[in-house]
Amino acid sequence: MISSYQLLLVVAVTLVTYCHGQKYQAVFKLCVPHQIITACQDLMAKPEATVQVECIPGRDRMECLEKVNARQADFVAVDPEDMYVAYHMANQDFSVFTEFRTVEEPRAEFRYEGIILVRKSDNFRSLADLRGKKSCHTGYGRNVGYKIPITKLKKLGLFKLATDPEMAPLEKELKGLSELFGSSCLVGKYSPNDEVNRLLKKRYPNLCALCERPEVCDYPDKYSGYDGAIRCLVENNGDVAFTKVIYVNKYFGLPVGGAPAKPALNPNDRTDDYVYLCEDGTTRPITGPACSWAQRPWQGYMGNGDINSRFQLLQQRLQQFYEEAKNSVASDKASQMWVDRRNVLVDREVPVLPGEHLNRAQYKDVIERDGPFQYKIKLCVASELEQEKCEVMRKAAYSRDVRPEFECVLKGKNACVAAVQRGEADAVVLKGEEQTIDNVDGLKPILFEKYDDGDVMVAIADQGITRDQLLKSPLEFDVTDERAISAALFLNDKRHRKTCPNKMSSTPAAPIRIISAQELTRLGSNKVLVCPSLQFEPIANYASCNVDYTLPAGIFVRKTVSGQIEDNIAHAFVALSEKFGHGAKTEVVFDMFGEFKPGMKNVLFHDRAARFGQADNKVGGVEVGNFKRLMCL
Repeated sequence: MISSYQLLLVVAVTLVTYCHGQKYQAVFKLCVPHQIITACQDLMAKPEATVQVECIPGRDRMECLEKVNARQADFVAVDPEDMYVAYHMANQDFSVFTEFRTVEEPRAEFRYEGIILVRKSDNFRSLADLRGKKSCHTGYGRNVGYKIPITKLKKLGLFKLATDPEMAPLEKELKGLSELFGSSCLVGKYSPNDEVNRLLKKRYPNLCALCERPEVCDYPDKYSGYDGAIRCLVENNGDVAFTKVIYVNKYFGLPVGGAPAKPALNPNDRTDDYVYLCEDGTTRPITGPACSWAQRPWQGYMGNGDINSRFQLLQQRLQQFYEEAKNSVASDKASQMWVDRRNVLVDREVPVLPGEHLNRAQYKDVIERDGPFQYKIKLCVASELEQEKCEVMRKAAYSRDVRPEFECVLKGKNACVAAVQRGEADAVVLKGEEQTIDNVDGLKPILFEKYDDGDVMVAIADQGITRDQLLKSPLEFDVTDERAISAALFLNDKRHRKTCPNKMSSTPAAPIRIISAQELTRLGSNKVLVCPSLQFEPIANYASCNVDYTLPAGIFVRKTVSGQIEDNIAHAFVALSEKFGHGAKTEVVFDMFGEFKPGMKNVLFHDRAARFGQADNKVGGVEVGNFKRLMCL
């Protein structure tokens, strides 16, 4: 007997295939970040299919969520963190209808389950019994081995942050763990600053005592990672391991998914000797269902409410795409489209709302983890466009565990400087020309934008250019690029042709061009560089022969701000650029240093910046006073 679901599907396919005797193609619009639009178009193209997928470019995944919500696209591929953003946009109008699951566990509801593994003989009766125990973690800052345990144990009142107001927030967590557990293995970099990292490990040596190399306490370590945490418990006399269910099954030779059990990694240890510790203090045998503290949902395809009545057609087309893409010779493009031979697409019979999905997984609590930071960074912005970008950045950052959280405050640039001086805002981004105005005296820079090593501005000319042409010729440069303008001003100054930015113009096909060194590979072999000394050098020497005179955008705070607050603000901006800077894995989530809207360049930050770095106040030896003179300020 045919089910009602199957009947509806047959009718839908029939209606889509034929309309008044004519073949008809259903079209669904998939939004992808602009960096992978070519991969999407190449792999999704199937002209003969009755169900077509049209690739729609977005600035990044954050804009794709907006496009799906606004019906400019139908669906988008998302991480759980993107589901969280959608949940706060229009939860009732988004739904996850297909998931990327592993071949190993295609029937698992969630990607992984974070659990606590303990010895049965230790007779745990409550979570309070964890105090003083020897703990084994996957690694510092990781979800299962760090964030989930701290989030849950803090919520239950067992883990407490240090209250010392002079202590760095990140150190408060480490101190709390050090006081909760007798000894641990918690490898990783506690700070991006090598000296601070070394001092923290020296200050809290018990956090590294159970590691294979306590004096190093970093990867690789036999007792780190998901399986390493289990080895730390079983083979290194630990008391509690924070890890995933699937690795427990593999270690002890239990079935994974629907596959038969494989030999145990350590055949000398019995499954009867270990149990899962639950939130209520009870325990469960590891041979049965786990009591996980939090789960991470699978990645998936999420659409808007308009496709809820026809998502089954789309599921069929996506299944076809995924299996074909697995065998594609364009493996790089397939990878960009989240195609992995180790994965399969699993269709949901009933789509799930992102909020319900995250709550059921208890993953919403993990995302909303404040950690040791108890306040927000008020970032002052100068225009409604900057505020719009700031708000997108704030949502992306919060969902991806960038803390402290940001709050966007609209004031206007000069008003922003005053607001930071008065303490009404915490930070403001000032471009090079804005750093020379008189009232920044009450502020100080803590970070500056950095550019990729090969991204410097150079002046190029034909090899046969004469000395007279070099001194008198007009310049060609991008008048919308502030770096190109300052480079042109710098070269003109060296040629004793003093001009101001508002009186400069670019001459098409001029004998001398100002370009980025990144464009040199596209030029012919008959070009030479013009150095600031007005000498010529081969184009390969751009690192030492360039006209880059850029004063980069800086993050400015009040001069009198406490060292602790300053460190917190710097930490958040560095974390931002590590997550969303040029070349970062999650740059496709939020294109922090890219063009925010078509034709709107350098909104809040410079489009070609790559990351934030220490406040050395210069790029290529730029002196603030001379920069002010060149810019006629």
